[in-house]
Amino acid sequence: MKEDLTKAVRVRFAPSPTGNLHIGGVRTALFNYIFALKYNGKFILRIDDTDKVRSKKEYEDSIQNDLQWFEINWSEFYRQSERTLIYEKHLSDLKEKGLVYECFCTEDEILKSKEIAIKSKRPYIYNGRCTNLSAEEKEKLSLSFKQKGLYPSIRLNVAQVLRINPRFNSIEFNDAVHGHLSFNPKIIGDFILKTEDNRFAYNFASIIDDYDIGITHVIRGEDHISNTPKQILILNALDKKPPVFAHISLLYGKDGKIMSKRDASSNIKYYKEEGYLPEAVLNYLAVTGNTFSSYEYKDGKEQIFEKEIFSNILEMSDFFEIKKAKGSSAIFNEDKLRHINEKHLNTMSAVQFIKVLTEKFQGGYILEKLKKEYGEVISLEILDFLKNEFKTVKEILRELELFFEDYKINLEGVKYDSLLKQSLLNNLLNTEDFSENSIKNIIKKTSLISNNSVKECYETLRLLITGKLDGPSILKLIKFLGKGIVIKRLSV
Repeated sequence: MKEDLTKAVRVRFAPSPTGNLHIGGVRTALFNYIFALKYNGKFILRIDDTDKVRSKKEYEDSIQNDLQWFEINWSEFYRQSERTLIYEKHLSDLKEKGLVYECFCTEDEILKSKEIAIKSKRPYIYNGRCTNLSAEEKEKLSLSFKQKGLYPSIRLNVAQVLRINPRFNSIEFNDAVHGHLSFNPKIIGDFILKTEDNRFAYNFASIIDDYDIGITHVIRGEDHISNTPKQILILNALDKKPPVFAHISLLYGKDGKIMSKRDASSNIKYYKEEGYLPEAVLNYLAVTGNTFSSYEYKDGKEQIFEKEIFSNILEMSDFFEIKKAKGSSAIFNEDKLRHINEKHLNTMSAVQFIKVLTEKFQGGYILEKLKKEYGEVISLEILDFLKNEFKTVKEILRELELFFEDYKINLEGVKYDSLLKQSLLNNLLNTEDFSENSIKNIIKKTSLISNNSVKECYETLRLLITGKLDGPSILKLIKFLGKGIVIKRLSV
Protein backbone atom coordinates (compact mmCIF):
# COMPACT_ATOMS: atom_id res chain seq x y z
CA MET A 1 0.00 0.00 0.00
CA LYS A 2 1.34 3.40 -0.95
CA GLU A 3 0.49 5.68 1.94
CA ASP A 4 -1.47 8.83 1.17
CA LEU A 5 0.42 11.38 3.21
CA THR A 6 -1.34 14.40 1.73
CA LYS A 7 -3.75 14.05 4.64
CA ALA A 8 -2.47 13.97 8.22
CA VAL A 9 -2.46 10.41 9.52
CA ARG A 10 -4.95 9.77 12.31
CA VAL A 11 -5.36 6.31 13.83
CA ARG A 12 -7.29 5.03 16.79
CA PHE A 13 -7.34 2.22 19.32
CA ALA A 14 -10.91 1.51 20.39
CA PRO A 15 -11.20 -1.09 23.19
CA SER A 16 -14.46 -2.01 24.88
CA PRO A 17 -14.33 -1.63 28.70
CA THR A 18 -15.98 -5.01 29.24
CA GLY A 19 -12.80 -6.55 30.64
CA ASN A 20 -9.14 -5.84 31.22
CA LEU A 21 -6.85 -5.07 28.32
CA HIS A 22 -5.39 -8.30 26.91
CA ILE A 23 -2.13 -8.94 25.11
CA GLY A 24 -3.73 -9.02 21.67
CA GLY A 25 -5.26 -5.61 22.34
CA VAL A 26 -1.86 -4.22 23.28
CA ARG A 27 -0.51 -5.46 19.95
CA THR A 28 -3.29 -3.68 18.05
CA ALA A 29 -2.66 -0.48 20.02
CA LEU A 30 1.07 -0.78 19.33
CA PHE A 31 0.63 -1.15 15.56
CA ASN A 32 -1.57 1.93 15.50
CA TYR A 33 0.83 3.88 17.71
CA ILE A 34 4.01 3.17 15.75
CA PHE A 35 2.16 3.81 12.48
CA ALA A 36 1.22 7.26 13.82
CA LEU A 37 4.79 7.87 15.00
CA LYS A 38 6.21 6.87 11.61
CA TYR A 39 4.09 9.39 9.75
CA ASN A 40 4.07 12.09 12.43
CA GLY A 41 0.36 11.51 12.89
CA LYS A 42 -2.08 11.32 15.80
CA PHE A 43 -2.86 8.28 17.95
CA ILE A 44 -6.34 8.47 19.45
CA LEU A 45 -7.84 6.43 22.28
CA ARG A 46 -11.56 5.82 22.02
CA ILE A 47 -13.49 3.82 24.60
CA ASP A 48 -16.25 1.88 22.84
CA ASP A 49 -18.70 1.67 25.71
CA THR A 50 -22.05 1.41 23.90
CA ASP A 51 -22.69 -1.85 25.78
CA LYS A 52 -24.01 -0.17 28.93
CA VAL A 53 -24.62 -3.43 30.79
CA ARG A 54 -21.12 -4.91 30.45
CA SER A 55 -19.04 -1.72 30.31
CA LYS A 56 -17.44 -0.77 33.64
CA LYS A 57 -15.41 2.24 34.74
CA GLU A 58 -12.90 -0.02 36.49
CA TYR A 59 -12.08 -1.69 33.16
CA GLU A 60 -11.75 1.68 31.42
CA ASP A 61 -9.32 2.84 34.11
CA SER A 62 -7.39 -0.42 33.87
CA ILE A 63 -7.06 -0.10 30.08
CA GLN A 64 -5.71 3.43 30.37
CA ASN A 65 -3.29 2.46 33.14
CA ASP A 66 -1.95 -0.47 31.12
CA LEU A 67 -1.41 1.68 28.02
CA GLN A 68 0.42 4.21 30.18
CA TRP A 69 2.56 1.41 31.64
CA PHE A 70 3.63 0.60 28.08
CA GLU A 71 4.06 4.33 27.39
CA ILE A 72 1.61 4.20 24.50
CA ASN A 73 0.44 7.80 24.68
CA TRP A 74 -2.69 9.18 23.07
CA SER A 75 -3.20 12.75 21.92
CA GLU A 76 -7.02 12.68 21.91
CA PHE A 77 -9.58 10.77 23.95
CA TYR A 78 -13.25 9.92 23.31
CA ARG A 79 -16.03 7.83 24.85
CA GLN A 80 -18.83 6.53 22.69
CA SER A 81 -21.30 6.95 25.54
CA GLU A 82 -20.73 10.72 25.25
CA ARG A 83 -21.36 10.82 21.49
CA THR A 84 -24.99 9.71 21.25
CA LEU A 85 -26.18 12.95 19.65
CA ILE A 86 -23.69 12.48 16.81
CA TYR A 87 -25.02 8.99 16.10
CA GLU A 88 -28.59 10.27 16.24
CA LYS A 89 -27.78 12.96 13.68
CA HIS A 90 -26.35 10.50 11.17
CA LEU A 91 -29.18 8.04 11.77
CA SER A 92 -31.62 10.88 11.11
CA ASP A 93 -29.84 11.57 7.81
CA LEU A 94 -30.35 7.95 6.79
CA LYS A 95 -34.02 8.13 7.77
CA GLU A 96 -34.52 11.22 5.62
CA LYS A 97 -33.00 9.35 2.68
CA GLY A 98 -35.32 6.40 3.28
CA LEU A 99 -32.40 4.03 3.80
CA VAL A 100 -33.41 2.58 7.17
CA TYR A 101 -36.53 1.02 8.62
CA GLU A 102 -37.92 -0.12 11.97
CA CYS A 103 -37.70 -3.82 12.74
CA PHE A 104 -40.05 -5.43 15.26
CA CYS A 105 -38.56 -8.90 15.14
CA THR A 106 -37.75 -10.11 18.65
CA GLU A 107 -34.42 -11.57 19.70
CA ASP A 108 -36.04 -15.01 20.00
CA GLU A 109 -37.41 -14.79 16.46
CA ILE A 110 -33.98 -13.86 15.11
CA LEU A 111 -32.34 -16.74 16.98
CA LYS A 112 -34.87 -19.20 15.53
CA SER A 113 -34.16 -17.91 12.01
CA LYS A 114 -30.42 -18.34 12.62
CA GLU A 115 -30.96 -21.91 13.87
CA ILE A 116 -32.93 -22.76 10.72
CA ALA A 117 -30.13 -21.32 8.58
CA ILE A 118 -27.51 -23.38 10.43
CA LYS A 119 -29.55 -26.57 10.02
CA SER A 120 -29.95 -25.79 6.32
CA LYS A 121 -26.19 -25.22 6.07
CA ARG A 122 -26.55 -21.74 4.63
CA PRO A 123 -25.49 -18.33 5.94
CA TYR A 124 -28.07 -16.40 7.94
CA ILE A 125 -29.48 -13.39 6.09
CA TYR A 126 -32.28 -11.33 7.61
CA ASN A 127 -35.35 -11.82 5.44
CA GLY A 128 -36.42 -8.18 5.54
CA ARG A 129 -40.00 -8.98 6.47
CA CYS A 130 -40.41 -5.75 8.47
CA THR A 131 -39.92 -3.67 5.30
CA ASN A 132 -43.41 -4.73 4.17
CA LEU A 133 -45.35 -3.99 7.37
CA SER A 134 -48.43 -1.81 7.04
CA ALA A 135 -48.85 1.34 9.12
CA GLU A 136 -51.44 -0.44 11.22
CA GLU A 137 -49.14 -3.40 11.89
CA LYS A 138 -46.32 -1.06 12.83
CA GLU A 139 -48.49 0.83 15.28
CA LYS A 140 -49.68 -2.37 16.92
CA LEU A 141 -46.18 -3.82 17.21
CA SER A 142 -44.78 -0.51 18.45
CA LEU A 143 -47.31 -0.45 21.29
CA SER A 144 -46.43 -4.05 22.21
CA PHE A 145 -42.71 -3.18 22.32
CA LYS A 146 -43.36 -0.09 24.41
CA GLN A 147 -45.26 -2.11 27.01
CA LYS A 148 -42.19 -4.36 27.34
CA GLY A 149 -39.84 -1.39 27.66
CA LEU A 150 -38.31 -2.10 24.26
CA TYR A 151 -37.82 -0.16 21.05
CA PRO A 152 -38.01 -1.35 17.46
CA SER A 153 -34.49 -1.92 16.17
CA ILE A 154 -33.33 0.15 13.21
CA ARG A 155 -31.94 -1.68 10.19
CA LEU A 156 -30.10 -0.44 7.12
CA ASN A 157 -32.05 -1.18 3.97
CA VAL A 158 -29.18 -2.62 1.96
CA ALA A 159 -31.25 -3.11 -1.21
CA GLN A 160 -32.24 0.54 -1.15
CA VAL A 161 -28.62 1.63 -0.67
CA LEU A 162 -27.66 -0.49 -3.68
CA ARG A 163 -30.41 1.08 -5.78
CA ILE A 164 -29.10 4.59 -5.26
CA ASN A 165 -25.55 3.32 -5.84
CA PRO A 166 -25.82 0.84 -8.73
CA ARG A 167 -22.02 0.65 -9.00
CA PHE A 168 -22.11 -1.35 -5.74
CA ASN A 169 -22.53 -4.72 -7.44
CA SER A 170 -19.82 -5.77 -5.05
CA ILE A 171 -18.20 -4.10 -2.06
CA GLU A 172 -14.50 -3.85 -2.71
CA PHE A 173 -11.59 -2.34 -0.86
CA ASN A 174 -7.82 -2.64 -0.79
CA ASP A 175 -6.79 -3.92 2.60
CA ALA A 176 -3.31 -2.69 3.53
CA VAL A 177 -2.40 -6.18 4.78
CA HIS A 178 -4.55 -8.62 2.79
CA GLY A 179 -4.70 -6.77 -0.51
CA HIS A 180 -7.85 -6.54 -2.64
CA LEU A 181 -11.00 -7.91 -0.96
CA SER A 182 -14.47 -8.20 -2.45
CA PHE A 183 -17.89 -9.01 -0.90
CA ASN A 184 -21.30 -9.65 -2.37
CA PRO A 185 -23.63 -7.11 -0.69
CA LYS A 186 -26.66 -9.29 -1.33
CA ILE A 187 -25.52 -11.89 1.20
CA ILE A 188 -24.95 -9.30 3.94
CA GLY A 189 -28.64 -8.69 4.62
CA ASP A 190 -30.24 -5.72 6.36
CA PHE A 191 -28.17 -5.33 9.51
CA ILE A 192 -29.01 -3.51 12.72
CA LEU A 193 -27.82 0.05 13.39
CA LYS A 194 -29.73 0.55 16.63
CA THR A 195 -30.89 -2.28 18.89
CA GLU A 196 -34.20 -2.95 20.60
CA ASP A 197 -32.70 -1.81 23.92
CA ASN A 198 -32.02 1.60 22.29
CA ARG A 199 -28.27 1.03 21.94
CA PHE A 200 -26.26 1.90 18.86
CA ALA A 201 -24.74 -1.19 17.29
CA TYR A 202 -20.98 -1.60 16.97
CA ASN A 203 -20.80 -1.31 13.18
CA PHE A 204 -22.75 1.94 13.11
CA ALA A 205 -21.20 3.73 16.12
CA SER A 206 -17.67 2.66 15.23
CA ILE A 207 -17.61 3.81 11.61
CA ILE A 208 -19.51 7.02 12.39
CA ASP A 209 -16.85 7.81 14.99
CA ASP A 210 -14.07 6.96 12.56
CA TYR A 211 -15.51 9.39 10.03
CA ASP A 212 -16.45 12.09 12.54
CA ILE A 213 -13.06 12.28 14.27
CA GLY A 214 -11.17 12.05 10.98
CA ILE A 215 -9.58 8.61 11.21
CA THR A 216 -7.51 8.01 8.08
CA HIS A 217 -6.40 4.41 8.75
CA VAL A 218 -8.29 1.74 10.68
CA ILE A 219 -5.73 -0.83 11.89
CA ARG A 220 -7.42 -3.69 13.73
CA GLY A 221 -7.62 -7.48 14.06
CA GLU A 222 -8.54 -9.61 11.07
CA ASP A 223 -11.66 -10.79 12.92
CA HIS A 224 -13.15 -7.44 11.87
CA ILE A 225 -12.84 -8.11 8.14
CA SER A 226 -16.47 -9.26 8.03
CA ASN A 227 -17.54 -5.95 9.61
CA THR A 228 -15.79 -3.84 6.98
CA PRO A 229 -18.31 -4.26 4.09
CA LYS A 230 -21.13 -3.27 6.44
CA GLN A 231 -19.26 -0.19 7.55
CA ILE A 232 -18.45 0.75 3.95
CA LEU A 233 -22.17 0.42 3.13
CA ILE A 234 -23.04 2.79 5.99
CA LEU A 235 -20.55 5.40 4.79
CA ASN A 236 -21.70 4.99 1.20
CA ALA A 237 -25.31 5.54 2.27
CA LEU A 238 -24.16 8.78 3.92
CA ASP A 239 -22.02 9.79 0.89
CA LYS A 240 -18.85 9.57 2.99
CA LYS A 241 -15.45 8.27 1.95
CA PRO A 242 -14.16 5.26 3.94
CA PRO A 243 -10.73 5.23 5.62
CA VAL A 244 -7.92 2.86 4.68
CA PHE A 245 -8.45 -0.52 6.37
CA ALA A 246 -5.62 -2.75 7.58
CA HIS A 247 -6.52 -6.04 9.25
CA ILE A 248 -3.63 -7.57 11.16
CA SER A 249 -3.33 -11.20 12.22
CA LEU A 250 -4.70 -12.29 15.57
CA LEU A 251 -2.60 -13.70 18.38
CA TYR A 252 -2.94 -17.41 19.05
CA GLY A 253 -1.66 -19.43 21.99
CA LYS A 254 0.28 -22.68 21.74
CA ASP A 255 -3.06 -24.52 21.93
CA GLY A 256 -4.10 -22.94 18.64
CA LYS A 257 -6.86 -20.89 20.23
CA ILE A 258 -7.20 -17.11 19.96
CA MET A 259 -5.84 -15.36 23.03
CA SER A 260 -8.71 -13.46 24.65
CA LYS A 261 -9.60 -11.49 27.78
CA ARG A 262 -10.63 -14.71 29.52
CA ASP A 263 -7.16 -16.27 29.37
CA ALA A 264 -4.92 -15.67 32.39
CA SER A 265 -1.84 -15.52 30.15
CA SER A 266 -3.54 -12.83 28.06
CA ASN A 267 -3.95 -10.47 31.00
CA ILE A 268 -1.39 -7.67 31.19
CA LYS A 269 -1.24 -8.21 34.95
CA TYR A 270 0.38 -11.58 34.28
CA TYR A 271 3.27 -10.01 32.35
CA LYS A 272 3.80 -7.37 35.01
CA GLU A 273 3.87 -9.97 37.77
CA GLU A 274 6.22 -12.22 35.78
CA GLY A 275 8.62 -9.31 35.44
CA TYR A 276 8.61 -8.66 31.71
CA LEU A 277 9.85 -5.22 30.70
CA PRO A 278 7.17 -3.18 28.89
CA GLU A 279 9.57 -2.37 26.03
CA ALA A 280 10.43 -6.06 25.67
CA VAL A 281 6.75 -7.06 25.50
CA LEU A 282 6.13 -4.42 22.83
CA ASN A 283 9.25 -5.52 20.94
CA TYR A 284 8.04 -9.13 20.94
CA LEU A 285 4.47 -8.22 19.94
CA ALA A 286 5.78 -6.13 17.07
CA VAL A 287 7.91 -8.86 15.51
CA THR A 288 5.29 -11.58 16.05
CA GLY A 289 3.24 -11.73 12.87
CA ASN A 290 5.14 -8.83 11.34
CA THR A 291 8.37 -8.34 9.45
CA PHE A 292 10.73 -5.48 10.23
CA SER A 293 13.29 -5.14 7.51
CA SER A 294 15.33 -2.61 5.60
CA TYR A 295 17.59 -2.68 2.60
CA GLU A 296 21.34 -2.49 2.90
CA TYR A 297 24.10 -2.54 0.32
CA LYS A 298 26.86 -5.06 0.87
CA ASP A 299 29.57 -5.85 -1.66
CA GLY A 300 27.68 -3.73 -4.18
CA LYS A 301 24.49 -5.76 -3.80
CA GLU A 302 21.18 -4.84 -2.23
CA GLN A 303 20.32 -7.16 0.68
CA ILE A 304 17.35 -7.37 3.00
CA PHE A 305 18.23 -6.91 6.65
CA GLU A 306 15.66 -8.18 9.15
CA LYS A 307 15.67 -6.68 12.62
CA GLU A 308 14.41 -8.36 15.78
CA ILE A 309 15.57 -6.27 18.76
CA PHE A 310 14.65 -2.59 19.05
CA SER A 311 16.13 -0.22 21.60
CA ASN A 312 12.94 1.85 21.81
CA ILE A 313 9.55 2.42 20.23
CA LEU A 314 10.81 5.22 17.97
CA GLU A 315 13.31 2.87 16.36
CA MET A 316 10.50 0.37 15.93
CA SER A 317 8.38 2.96 14.12
CA ASP A 318 11.23 3.76 11.73
CA PHE A 319 11.32 0.14 10.52
CA PHE A 320 7.56 -0.43 10.58
CA GLU A 321 5.61 -1.03 7.36
CA ILE A 322 1.97 -2.01 7.76
CA LYS A 323 1.99 -3.89 4.43
CA LYS A 324 4.59 -6.28 5.92
CA ALA A 325 2.23 -7.34 8.71
CA LYS A 326 1.42 -10.94 7.95
CA GLY A 327 -2.14 -11.92 7.17
CA SER A 328 -1.66 -15.33 8.76
CA SER A 329 -1.97 -16.31 12.41
CA ALA A 330 0.66 -15.07 14.85
CA ILE A 331 1.60 -17.68 17.47
CA PHE A 332 2.48 -16.31 20.89
CA ASN A 333 5.58 -17.99 22.31
CA GLU A 334 6.56 -17.02 25.85
CA ASP A 335 10.01 -18.58 25.48
CA LYS A 336 10.72 -16.13 22.65
CA LEU A 337 9.43 -13.30 24.84
CA ARG A 338 11.84 -14.35 27.61
CA HIS A 339 14.69 -14.28 25.09
CA ILE A 340 13.83 -10.74 23.97
CA ASN A 341 13.33 -9.63 27.58
CA GLU A 342 16.80 -10.95 28.43
CA LYS A 343 18.30 -8.97 25.53
CA HIS A 344 16.67 -5.77 26.80
CA LEU A 345 17.90 -6.37 30.35
CA ASN A 346 21.45 -6.96 29.08
CA THR A 347 21.57 -3.67 27.19
CA MET A 348 20.30 -1.55 30.09
CA SER A 349 22.63 0.37 32.34
CA ALA A 350 22.25 -0.15 36.09
CA VAL A 351 20.83 3.38 36.37
CA GLN A 352 18.21 2.65 33.68
CA PHE A 353 17.36 -0.60 35.42
CA ILE A 354 16.79 1.22 38.73
CA LYS A 355 14.42 3.60 36.94
CA VAL A 356 12.45 0.67 35.50
CA LEU A 357 12.30 -1.14 38.85
CA THR A 358 11.02 1.99 40.56
CA GLU A 359 8.53 3.20 37.95
CA LYS A 360 7.24 -0.05 36.44
CA PHE A 361 7.60 -2.67 39.20
CA GLN A 362 7.28 -0.72 42.48
CA GLY A 363 10.75 -1.85 43.46
CA GLY A 364 11.64 1.34 45.32
CA TYR A 365 11.54 -0.27 48.76
CA ILE A 366 13.92 -3.12 47.96
CA LEU A 367 16.31 -0.73 46.19
CA GLU A 368 16.45 1.56 49.21
CA LYS A 369 17.10 -1.44 51.43
CA LEU A 370 19.92 -2.59 49.14
CA LYS A 371 21.46 0.86 49.09
CA LYS A 372 21.26 1.11 52.88
CA GLU A 373 23.10 -2.18 53.38
CA TYR A 374 25.70 -1.91 50.60
CA GLY A 375 25.94 1.75 49.65
CA GLU A 376 25.19 3.30 46.28
CA VAL A 377 28.29 2.14 44.38
CA ILE A 378 28.10 -1.54 45.39
CA SER A 379 24.33 -1.54 44.89
CA LEU A 380 24.80 -0.45 41.28
CA GLU A 381 27.40 -3.19 40.77
CA ILE A 382 25.03 -5.82 42.21
CA LEU A 383 22.18 -4.70 39.95
CA ASP A 384 24.45 -4.56 36.91
CA PHE A 385 25.58 -8.11 37.69
CA LEU A 386 22.10 -9.55 38.24
CA LYS A 387 20.46 -8.00 35.19
CA ASN A 388 22.95 -9.90 33.05
CA GLU A 389 22.29 -13.20 34.81
CA PHE A 390 18.50 -13.48 34.63
CA LYS A 391 15.76 -13.18 32.04
CA THR A 392 13.02 -11.38 33.98
CA VAL A 393 12.66 -8.71 36.63
CA LYS A 394 10.81 -11.21 38.81
CA GLU A 395 13.85 -13.50 38.85
CA ILE A 396 16.14 -10.59 39.69
CA LEU A 397 13.96 -9.36 42.55
CA ARG A 398 13.84 -12.90 43.94
CA GLU A 399 17.65 -13.15 43.77
CA LEU A 400 18.08 -9.75 45.41
CA GLU A 401 16.53 -11.11 48.59
CA LEU A 402 19.59 -13.23 49.36
CA PHE A 403 21.75 -10.10 49.58
CA PHE A 404 20.03 -9.00 52.77
CA GLU A 405 21.22 -9.98 56.21
CA ASP A 406 17.75 -11.15 57.24
CA TYR A 407 17.52 -13.63 54.34
CA LYS A 408 16.36 -17.00 55.70
CA ILE A 409 17.89 -20.22 54.45
CA ASN A 410 15.97 -23.40 55.10
CA LEU A 411 18.15 -26.49 54.82
CA GLU A 412 15.82 -28.77 56.75
CA GLY A 413 16.00 -32.24 55.23
CA VAL A 414 18.83 -31.22 52.87
CA LYS A 415 21.94 -33.44 53.06
CA TYR A 416 25.43 -31.94 52.87
CA ASP A 417 28.91 -32.76 54.19
CA SER A 418 29.19 -31.12 57.62
CA LEU A 419 32.96 -31.68 57.72
CA LEU A 420 33.32 -29.91 54.40
CA LYS A 421 31.18 -27.10 55.73
CA GLN A 422 33.48 -26.69 58.75
CA SER A 423 36.58 -26.76 56.56
CA LEU A 424 35.17 -24.04 54.29
CA LEU A 425 34.22 -21.95 57.31
CA ASN A 426 37.69 -22.25 58.90
CA ASN A 427 39.48 -21.27 55.71
CA LEU A 428 37.18 -18.32 55.06
CA LEU A 429 37.58 -17.12 58.65
CA ASN A 430 41.32 -16.90 58.14
CA THR A 431 41.16 -14.43 55.22
CA GLU A 432 40.20 -10.78 54.94
CA ASP A 433 40.47 -10.83 51.14
CA PHE A 434 37.03 -11.68 49.71
CA SER A 435 37.93 -11.01 46.09
CA GLU A 436 36.97 -13.59 43.47
CA ASN A 437 40.55 -14.84 43.04
CA SER A 438 41.02 -15.17 46.78
CA ILE A 439 37.83 -17.19 47.21
CA LYS A 440 38.79 -19.38 44.25
CA ASN A 441 42.15 -20.16 45.90
CA ILE A 442 40.44 -20.93 49.24
CA ILE A 443 38.12 -23.40 47.50
CA LYS A 444 41.08 -25.13 45.85
CA LYS A 445 42.87 -25.28 49.21
CA THR A 446 39.75 -26.68 50.93
CA SER A 447 39.43 -29.30 48.20
CA LEU A 448 42.96 -30.55 48.84
CA ILE A 449 42.63 -30.58 52.63
CA SER A 450 39.17 -32.16 52.81
CA ASN A 451 39.69 -34.64 49.96
CA ASN A 452 36.58 -33.29 48.19
CA SER A 453 36.42 -32.25 44.55
CA VAL A 454 36.47 -28.57 43.67
CA LYS A 455 32.98 -29.01 42.24
CA GLU A 456 31.71 -30.42 45.57
CA CYS A 457 33.23 -27.43 47.38
CA TYR A 458 31.52 -24.97 45.07
CA GLU A 459 28.16 -26.74 45.32
CA THR A 460 28.29 -26.97 49.13
CA LEU A 461 29.32 -23.36 49.49
CA ARG A 462 26.48 -22.22 47.22
CA LEU A 463 23.94 -24.35 49.10
CA LEU A 464 24.98 -23.01 52.50
CA ILE A 465 25.10 -19.36 51.44
CA THR A 466 22.08 -19.15 49.13
CA GLY A 467 19.96 -22.21 49.98
CA LYS A 468 19.99 -23.07 46.25
CA LEU A 469 21.72 -25.66 44.09
CA ASP A 470 22.24 -23.35 41.13
CA GLY A 471 22.43 -19.69 40.25
CA PRO A 472 24.88 -17.04 39.09
CA SER A 473 28.60 -17.05 39.89
CA ILE A 474 29.05 -17.93 43.57
CA LEU A 475 32.40 -16.13 43.53
CA LYS A 476 30.73 -12.85 42.60
CA LEU A 477 27.95 -13.42 45.12
CA ILE A 478 30.48 -13.95 47.93
CA LYS A 479 32.41 -10.85 46.87
CA PHE A 480 29.25 -8.73 47.09
CA LEU A 481 27.89 -10.34 50.28
CA GLY A 482 31.13 -9.78 52.14
CA LYS A 483 32.74 -11.69 54.98
CA GLY A 484 30.19 -10.82 57.66
CA ILE A 485 27.13 -12.33 55.95
CA VAL A 486 29.03 -15.29 54.45
CA ILE A 487 30.53 -16.34 57.83
CA LYS A 488 27.17 -15.88 59.54
CA ARG A 489 25.41 -18.22 57.11
CA LEU A 490 28.16 -20.84 57.30
CA SER A 491 28.04 -20.71 61.09
CA VAL A 492 24.37 -21.68 61.40
